[in-house]
Amino acid sequence: MRIGLVTDSTAQLHDAEAARLRETTGGLFAVVPLTVLIDGVAYIDGELDPDRLCAAMDAGSEVSTSMATPARFAAAYADLIDHGAEAIIVVTMSGELSGTRDSAVTAATDQPVLIDVVDSRTTSAGLAGAVAVAAAGIGRGEDVASIAGTVADWCAGETMTVFAPQNLEHLRRGGRIGAASSLLGRALQIVPVLGLGAGVVTPVARVRTRAKALERMSVIAGETAESLGGGDRPLQVEIQHADGSPDAPDVVTLTEKLVDRGLTPTFRTLSPIITAHVGPGALGITVQTTP
Repeated sequence: MRIGLVTDSTAQLHDAEAARLRETTGGLFAVVPLTVLIDGVAYIDGELDPDRLCAAMDAGSEVSTSMATPARFAAAYADLIDHGAEAIIVVTMSGELSGTRDSAVTAATDQPVLIDVVDSRTTSAGLAGAVAVAAAGIGRGEDVASIAGTVADWCAGETMTVFAPQNLEHLRRGGRIGAASSLLGRALQIVPVLGLGAGVVTPVARVRTRAKALERMSVIAGETAESLGGGDRPLQVEIQHADGSPDAPDVVTLTEKLVDRGLTPTFRTLSPIITAHVGPGALGITVQTTP
């Protein structure tokens, strides 16, 4: 059976990753974009430079986002079906953070092939990892139910993300703060380290300085790598930055701390969709197994 694969743009896939996914699926791969709005002007995710978005946010522009619509998912499904897909696996960003997952499900109604939508409960590098797991299952010739189950299990236990926003204000404005709302009353006294737990933002650590936040993040990454890497399983450790610069001082500092712990991180720019909610300067680490 020829199985297509669809994800959304918050995975912020590198060109090489997208090329591998197209190769593994025999060309049956699609990315459905979300939209970011700056002062009411809409930009498709992937077409907006991160520096421009961060500058606009720092200048006080009104920034919001719009989920991927059912129409966009339906168009992606139709294209894959036209090119021979007999079933489709869809892996989306957390349904707790966006209505994108619901759009994917709505668009799957009454389609002529089986479409299974998996909520990754994460985003960015974690979502990219989940898509890679799905593609590996397709490459092995597994059936749709088996692939979907493997992806869901992987998302639940084999990927971990922590991040440190410059402050909680943008998360508060966007309503994406989740359990971390308990930190708001102390926002002036702490630098938060947050995570994605069951798809929602959760507090992980409370420290006093940005330097201590970076140190705490590196400790968590090291502990997670040790936990996940049993049996010498291959791991990916990836730094993600809102501003999109691997040479930014915080990125350099965090990279050095991870290297000191025996880890070799890669780098990914956050999707503008994510930056619109976490704010300029946000920095994250994802540790996960690779297929």
